[in-house]
Amino acid sequence: MSTQNINISASNVKGRCDMKCSYNFKYSESNSTAKNNGVLIQLTYDSTNIPPVVYNNVKYVVDNITIVSPSIHTFDSNSMPGEIIITHNPQNGGNTLKVCIPFTSSSESSNASQIITDIINKVATNAPSEGNSTNLNMSFSLQSIIPRKPFFVYSEGTTDWIVYGELDAIPLSSTTISTLQKIIKAFPIPTPGGDLFYNSKGPTSGVQLGDGIYISCQPTGSSQEETAVEYDKNSSSVDFSNIFQSPIFKIIIIVIIGCILFTIIFYGISTFYKYLSSDAAKLPGLPGLPKIS
Repeated sequence: MSTQNINISASNVKGRCDMKCSYNFKYSESNSTAKNNGVLIQLTYDSTNIPPVVYNNVKYVVDNITIVSPSIHTFDSNSMPGEIIITHNPQNGGNTLKVCIPFTSSSESSNASQIITDIINKVATNAPSEGNSTNLNMSFSLQSIIPRKPFFVYSEGTTDWIVYGELDAIPLSSTTISTLQKIIKAFPIPTPGGDLFYNSKGPTSGVQLGDGIYISCQPTGSSQEETAVEYDKNSSSVDFSNIFQSPIFKIIIIVIIGCILFTIIFYGISTFYKYLSSDAAKLPGLPGLPKIS
């Protein structure tokens, strides 16, 4: 295992991890509190009766959310201005799951940008010093923060990591980043990691089936994953919803229906013709004409 921090980069990917690394979520809203720990901001997240996350067939609940500056990961060998780390605990045993999204300095904005900016500003106003805590008095959901985009995956010890790349970083203004860097100090957190894999499908905002299980509406596609990525023997890679919607399937159905209709019509015409022929043979000859023998 390398002691150097892992570099989140396409050039480091060992293989695809679309089935084993399936990440389905349906987060609820939370009214969180924030604590300034001096080197990071730690947020609580309201618990729910139903686990909001299923990763690799394991159910997870949110433990806490951490905001750091600069990022704890490097992206194409470069640090980012900050990063949000969402820590999940397994409901019934298993690895811890951490979901990480970097920040980027940009004039662009998104729902995630607005939520993170509000959190940083509230902490700067009400908990600017180490050890301070504050109730954010705002309701937000991780549903609006986590991108539905492809992500990188690696494991370290008893922790599985999902990390989004630089292209899907949350944009924050330079003013917001400056505010963040004034209230917390930079602190190197080691992220050595193992082999890096890539989930090209991204997460699914799942359809709840009950008991905390969510079904993905995305196709898994053909697999090119390395042998190091294990597969569930009972899982299926066939997505029937996509098959039914494909143009080829529709053409096949039209051809089948056409063949059935042609057969019915042909059989009907053939039967009718035989019926007429049999009746004609029974008719007596017309007067003055010889009977046809």
